[in-house]
Amino acid sequence: MGELKNIAEEQKKLVERVKDLGRQVYLANVGLLALVEDEGRKQYGKVLETAKQAHGEVSNEWVLVARGLVDQLVTEASQLKVAALREQAQQAREKILAKDWVAEAQKLFQDLVQAGEKRKAA
Repeated sequence: MGELKNIAEEQKKLVERVKDLGRQVYLANVGLLALVEDEGRKQYGKVLETAKQAHGEVSNEWVLVARGLVDQLVTEASQLKVAALREQAQQAREKILAKDWVAEAQKLFQDLVQAGEKRKAA
């Protein structure tokens, strides 16, 4: 009888752990969504401001944003140089080889859970 009670308690603990992990994953998704929305607003504002400086005010904001995106792409493409790109690729490769990906992923997950908790509380 005691053995069945132990099994039931273990299953209950397992269910609670799965629920907690599910909650953490949910909060991490909410946190990721908050970060993406914030970054999207920043990039949209940056593109809009760049376009306004280059083209002045336009009656349709979306046309202005499209022009800004094209201008930004042209500017960034003209700044790229093959040697600099190779150097960046080599540095990225070295960083990738040196990373502790498990620890990095755990930290990122915890950061997203915290961001999700903040977003949900707001």
